[in-house]
Amino acid sequence: MSDINKKKKKKEKDERPKVSVFKVIGFGLKVHMTTIPVVFIIANILHIFHGAAWGFSTFITQQVYDSVADIITKNETVEHAFLMISVLGLTAILKHVINGVVPFLRHDVVDGKSNGEMAKIIHEKMAHIDPVCFEDTKFHDDINKASEGAGAVLDTVSTIIDVFCYYGAYFVFMGFYLHHLKPQFIIAIVLVFMPIALSQVIRTGIIAKFEDKAAPVRRQYNYFNETITSREYYKETRILGAYRFFLEHFLDMLKKLSKAELQANIRTNFLELCMNLISAAGYAGIMYMLVTALLAGEITVGAFAAVFNSIGMLLGMMRELINFNIGNVAANMGKAHNFIRFMEMPERSGDNATPNFKKGIIAENVNFTYPHAENKSVDNVSLEIKDGETLAIVGENGAGKTTLVRLLMGLYIPTEGKVVSNGMDTSKINCKSLFCDLSGVFQKFQRYQMTLKENIQISDIDKNIDIGPTAEQAGVNMNSASFPDGAETMLSREFEGVDLSGGEWQRVAIARGLYRVHNLVVLDEPTAAIDPIEESRIYQKFVEISKDKTAVIVTHRLGSTKIADRVVVMDKGRIVDIGSHNELMSKKCLYAEMFNSQAAWYTE
Repeated sequence: MSDINKKKKKKEKDERPKVSVFKVIGFGLKVHMTTIPVVFIIANILHIFHGAAWGFSTFITQQVYDSVADIITKNETVEHAFLMISVLGLTAILKHVINGVVPFLRHDVVDGKSNGEMAKIIHEKMAHIDPVCFEDTKFHDDINKASEGAGAVLDTVSTIIDVFCYYGAYFVFMGFYLHHLKPQFIIAIVLVFMPIALSQVIRTGIIAKFEDKAAPVRRQYNYFNETITSREYYKETRILGAYRFFLEHFLDMLKKLSKAELQANIRTNFLELCMNLISAAGYAGIMYMLVTALLAGEITVGAFAAVFNSIGMLLGMMRELINFNIGNVAANMGKAHNFIRFMEMPERSGDNATPNFKKGIIAENVNFTYPHAENKSVDNVSLEIKDGETLAIVGENGAGKTTLVRLLMGLYIPTEGKVVSNGMDTSKINCKSLFCDLSGVFQKFQRYQMTLKENIQISDIDKNIDIGPTAEQAGVNMNSASFPDGAETMLSREFEGVDLSGGEWQRVAIARGLYRVHNLVVLDEPTAAIDPIEESRIYQKFVEISKDKTAVIVTHRLGSTKIADRVVVMDKGRIVDIGSHNELMSKKCLYAEMFNSQAAWYTE
């Protein structure tokens, strides 16, 4: 990697906003408390009783041993001993009951509901982010890291709750108990605890660095895995012999991902080794203090036996708290930070407005550059589309046609200049208002694995009227063998349905766009997979449907531009000519050259 790229990445990293652990905890608690608050609170109260019960067991164990010793040495009655044994037994039963109930409430009920809520939150956030962000590779890395971090936020909160409720209750009880026996016991435990806890905090930075390095690699790894295994790719990769090519890339990404993970694991495991050595030294020190206290008569035999039996559990709980729980928090914080940063990304906002379609669409000195791109995709474009006009946009690949359409729709905001769509400034109005009564059919349409009816109605789900007329307009014959169950035909072999040809799928996509109530429709290469005869029929039908409505057509087949009132010719992001088909043909300009070149394939 060059020094320039290294400096650029370091600058981007330094500019990332810092995220506090309190912000992560606050977000996770809010999700839990808004999703399933009653069960969440009950589970945590039981958790506190569970931790305190373990500490109480140590105290009762001392009472049992001391009662037995009093029977032997002081000829005391056995009633008190039996009472303490009964209390100890009931405490053990209570611990086991709570131990069965709490995991069910916490993990199966609370976490299950909260994980679903987190997925909903991510999707709602993505719906409010400026669509142009999806053109940025780094943004896709952010999505990947946020998805990984969503679970980490909840896991972090659950672990911290465990620390305060379960472990906190246990250590507070044991702290008072040991302090009552001998204050120096507390000092010894703190000396063991602090260095281990501090060393675990270091893991947060290690995991965060690993996530920054792993996210783009993981995304490529997932993509190459899809090219090898998914139904969408397998025909081409097998027939063209590209399987080995993608497999090698998949294995390369796997190797890079494993290497980054190994480096992070080596560093974190070395820290854990140091913790275990400190724990062993602390254990030996506490045992020495316990024996000397007994010999000096500072504690009873019962206290010695109770603490001796529980010291292993005490240090085990401490090791579990630090190595697993605090370690888990340290491991998750890096991922959780990524989620919080994603949620704090600026959203595209704007005012509500009512479109006035009589005002048409006006673009004034519009420039647009994609994120991290050097050249303009749209360069100083000015254009007016009148209400009810059909406009065709043509040009060679990379001329900026699709980008201009996205700017006219309000999907993208101009880098410079202004677009006023139906009386609304696209930079000041929210997407809901901009897309009201707007429809579109795109070359890269989606093949939803749902029924034919759902595939069409999804564009205007509240409309819920018969899809028959719209399907007929788009050339979808629901009575053909392609649709054995008519409108209820499942369009997916993966769900025991049928698959369609490319042309049939494109007709379904056209029907979807026409089904939506609209006063403005955008057709971006809508008939690329349909034969010319059927294309001509669809466009003639489109002329009828779009009467008195505004339409923008992006096409490479210049024969279809004859239905347009005007044709916009683009080249290298600029508008180089505007006029009707006949006007442009008479000029012998770029449009005429492109049209005659296509016509030659038919006339010759």
